[in-house]
Order: sequence, then structure tokens, then C-alpha cells
Amino acid sequence: MPKILLKKYSVYIFTICGLLWIATMNSCAYYNTFYNAQQYFEEAVKEHKKAKDDKMPVALRRKFDSAIEKANKVIIEYPDSKWTDDALYIIALSYYYKGDYLGAKKKFEEFIIQYPGSKLFPEMEIWYGRNLWKMGEKDLALHQLRKTATSIDNPLLISEVYYAIAELFQEQNDLDSSLFYFAEITNLGKGEDIYSEAQFKVAEIYLEKNQIPEAIENLKRVSRYSPSPELRDQMQVLLAKIYRESGRYDKARVMIMSKLNNPKNENIWPALELELALIYLAEEDYESAKSRFSHISETYKRTPESAEAYQYRATLNMTYFHDYEKAQKQFDMVGKEDSKSKFALEAKQKSLEIKRFFKVKKELDALVNQISEINNTTTESEDETSDEIDEDIRPEALKKAIEKQEMEKRKQIDTIAVFADYYEKIYEMAELYYFNFQQIDSAVVNFEKISHSELYNPYIDKAFYALYYIYDNEEDSVTAYFYKDALKEQYPDSPYLSYIEENEIIMPKMERDAEELYLKAENVFDSNPDSAITLLTSIHDSYPLSLYGEKSVLSVAWLYQNRIFDIDNSILWYKSFMDFYPNSPFFPDAEGEYNELNEILTDTTVSTTDQDSTKALPQISPSESEDLNITPDNTSTRPDTLSSKKLPINSDPLLKAKEDIIQE
Repeated sequence: MPKILLKKYSVYIFTICGLLWIATMNSCAYYNTFYNAQQYFEEAVKEHKKAKDDKMPVALRRKFDSAIEKANKVIIEYPDSKWTDDALYIIALSYYYKGDYLGAKKKFEEFIIQYPGSKLFPEMEIWYGRNLWKMGEKDLALHQLRKTATSIDNPLLISEVYYAIAELFQEQNDLDSSLFYFAEITNLGKGEDIYSEAQFKVAEIYLEKNQIPEAIENLKRVSRYSPSPELRDQMQVLLAKIYRESGRYDKARVMIMSKLNNPKNENIWPALELELALIYLAEEDYESAKSRFSHISETYKRTPESAEAYQYRATLNMTYFHDYEKAQKQFDMVGKEDSKSKFALEAKQKSLEIKRFFKVKKELDALVNQISEINNTTTESEDETSDEIDEDIRPEALKKAIEKQEMEKRKQIDTIAVFADYYEKIYEMAELYYFNFQQIDSAVVNFEKISHSELYNPYIDKAFYALYYIYDNEEDSVTAYFYKDALKEQYPDSPYLSYIEENEIIMPKMERDAEELYLKAENVFDSNPDSAITLLTSIHDSYPLSLYGEKSVLSVAWLYQNRIFDIDNSILWYKSFMDFYPNSPFFPDAEGEYNELNEILTDTTVSTTDQDSTKALPQISPSESEDLNITPDNTSTRPDTLSSKKLPINSDPLLKAKEDIIQE
């Protein structure tokens, strides 16, 4: 071959080899970038599933951020690679796991438009439906998932769609619809975890519906689907729960003790011990229940079972053992053990109620000492005080006598104020016993103490009404009408008598309506947090000056943080709470959560918008108000703090008594 041709072919060969080498290196480069993104994402998801706390650790958040960064690099620098759809999948799901549902929605929609032929497309549609649900777009989410189910023919993928739909209905507390879709999954196949998990869910729902035979029968069927070891453990716990809730305590106890004596069941010991403690509680063996709950919280620290055990220990100390100091400490431990616990918010509020109890008790003790000093001073000065002034005495002496008489009048006014504060505190203490601690006997003792004391007492008629109210609720009509007759005889013009005769509970309408809505919202905190938020928002919009308007704002912030995992909205609502209620006893807790969440966003640089401190609270739409049957009241004053629950406040007798003394 001529040298010129040889040289020419050599150039071609070297050029081709060089291009192949560059292509290979480029391929390695973008694959390595994608591989790193995939590794960060898979590790983050694994940690997220294991996490027992809703507060996402900074390290975990950074892994999701790194996955997003690496995946974005694949899309930007290598747009023609075969990994771009996988990279966008990682980005969308990373936003979802971080709780940034708006960011996730944009990426899901971007994927659906750009990659309709991707093997990941059906799975992305399922996640898109879940994301819409998290954003509160319930109808759209169900429409999207049902549409996805009709467009695929893979039984496993259809099962995943049905599972998502069933979970959404379960969150809405629509148990029948949820049961239908879980049951449909069990007819689609076997051998995969999703089928055994669906069958387990069927058993759980039957138990929730209190259909015990069906629950037991469907729990037995789980074994047909080759359940995982973890699910087999859950089956044993659920069976113990079924026996307990059906009142078969002995059978449940025998089963639990046999499992606790087997080291193979160590993973479920905390749950089994909790079931055993709840059996003691149901049997009213409070000492054994207390002992078992204590063992759980000391042996299985930082677990959901430990948090629940602290809740029950605190409740026992409040309602049975009457040790309020211990109860307060134990309520404080619930959120520390597991912030995801369904008892976390309730425990925090109970702790604050006990703090209020101790504050009122301290003030009451101080007033008792003041009254004791007044009684001593009055006894000593009775003989020294003259009722009349001799006008024939010298002007200097007359002036001193008048000044002395005026001083005595002022002392008498101060005495009336002290006694009025004293009875007010007793009344407040009685309300705490009745409404917060469920201590009816202690409440009655305090209300009777007021009704039997006539000295400078403007609260007697109100105490009669309170006693009538309590005994009427207890269906003790004889005692209830005794107090009604006493009220009618001694205070025929009292507004409380007219309330009884008109069969009306004394409670400001604003407070009563707000409480009714709050209790509705509280019932769906776990099953449907989005609906709870809608109700709570309406409470604040309609009754911002009520006690429940205040609690609603804090509850919305807590739900966004601990149930919906939306940090941005949680920060907004904590800030709104701090702006609206700077004097609330909940303020330190709200401020602490607000600062902690802001630190997380600052550390990870994931905050996309600045929080506007003057931003208005989210408003409920007129259509939503109409659906919820909410009729806002126009209110301009905050209810009196003496009665934060149901019983009324009337300070007119105190004002009238002061005016009478001044006129005299």
C-alpha cells in the first residue's frame, strides 16, 4: 500500500478511536453523575422510611438536595442521555419526600408532558395523584388515580393505584370505599408484598368498624399471600388488639405473655406490652396499668409506644391518682419521645392546662393569706372606728377625722376587691377540675364553697347555676332542682335563672360555635388532616377572639408540621399565631417551633420564598364556608378569661358593690 494512503488511513483510524474514546468518557461521566444522584436518593428514601420523627434531620434533607443537584446536572449537561427521565423522576420524588408539594407538582407535570413513553410514566402518574392529595386537591387526585388505573393493564401497577386510592379514602374516614379498593387488590395477585399488606388493611378496617368476626377471618387470610416477616409481626399485634377490643381479655393476655417469653418476637415486644397495659386499663386495674406503662416508657425509649405510654401515665395521674406535677412532666415527655404521636398536640395542651392550674392555685393561696390579714385587722380596729364625725370639733381635728373615714372606706373597697378575686379564683379552680381534669367531686366542693359564703360574694348565683348544670349533666334531677330552687328563692332576678328556665347552656355563642367546630376538626387530625385544617381555618376566620380561634391557629401550624410535612406553611402559621396572640400561654412553644423550622430551612438553603411577617392568614372560601355550614359571627370583644369553657362570667355584681360603697 502506498505510504500516502497508509498515512491517510492512519489518520482516519486515530480520529475514529479518539471519537470513540470521547464518547465513552462522556457516557461514563453522565452515568457516574446519574449513579451518584440515584445513590443519594435511595439512601435518603431508606432513611426517611426508618425515621420515627417528623422533623426531617438536616443530614437527610441534604441527601435529597444532593440527589436533586446531581439529577439536575444530568438533565442540563447531558439532555440527550437515556437517563434524563430517571433523573427527573428522582427530582420530583425528592421534592415530594421533602414536603415541597408545589415543587414536586411542577416536576411531575413536566415529566408527564416530556416523557409519555417512559417506563416510569405509570408510576409517576400514581405519585402525581398522591401529591395532589397532599396539596388538598382531593377530587382531582382521585380523578387522576382512577384515570391511571384505566390506562394500564399490569396487575401490579393497578394494585399500586388501588392502594393509593384506598389510602386516600381511609384518610377521609370513608372506610367502606377504602375497604372496597383494598379488597380489590387482594383479587389481583399473590407473591408480592402489596397483596399481603392490602389483606392486612382489610382486617384493620373491619376492626375499626367493630366487626370482630370479619376482622379475625380476614387477618387469617393474610397468610395466603406470603407476608413478610415484618407483616407477620404486625399480624400478631393486631390479633392481640382484636381480642382486647372485643373484651376477650384472658385470651389476649395468654397470647401476649407467650409472645413476650419468646426472643424471636423481640421486635414487637413494645407493641405487645402496650396492649397488655391497655387490658389492665380496661379492667380498671390502675396500679397494674401504671406499672406496665412505666415499664414501657423506661424500657423502650424514643418509640411510639413509649410516647403513648407517657400519655396514659399522665392521664392516670390526672384523673385517678391526682398527682398533677407528675402528670405535667409526663405530658411534656410525649412529644419528646415521638413528635409524630397522635397524642403530641393534646399532651402539650394538657401540660399547659396543668400549668394554669398551679398558677391559679398559687394566686388563690396568696388571696387566702390576704383575707386572713384583713380579718385580723378588722377585729383589732372594730372598737377604734367611729361611725359618726362630731362637726363641733376644731377644723384640724375634723380634717383628720374625715381623712380617717375616707381611708376606712377605701380599705372596705379594697376588701371587697380581694374577696371578689378570691371567689373568682375558686370558681376558676372549680372549672378546671370539671372541664379539664374531669374531677367532678372536686369541682362540686369548690362551687359549694362559693355558694355557702355570703361575705362580699358576687358569685353565689353563678355557683348555684354551675351546681345545677353539673347535676343536670349527671342526670341527678333531684339535686339539680334543689339548686335551681335555691337560685330562684335567693336570686329571682338572676340572669342564670332565666337561662335555666329557657333551657339554655350559658356560654357565649361565639365560644360555643367555635368549640363545636374545633371538636369536629380534632376528630380528624389523624384520619384527614386536610379537612381538619379547613375547619380550623374557618374557626379563626369566624371567631378570632375566642379561645378556640387561638387554639385553631396553633393546631393548623402543628398539622402542617407533623401530619402534612409542609414546612413553609407551618412556619407561616406559627408566625401568624405569634403575631395574633403574643400574650398566649402557647406563645413560647410556637416561637420555639418557628425558630427551629427556620433554622432547618436556613441550614439547607431550601427556602424558595421569604416569609412575609405581615402576610394574612389563609382565608376559607365562601363556597367552603357554605359546604361546612359555617355562619360567622361578627364579634368585637374577647370573651372574659374567667370562663374559657362553658360556664358564664358576670362581673356586674362586683362593679355594683364597689359603686354602692362609693355612693355611701
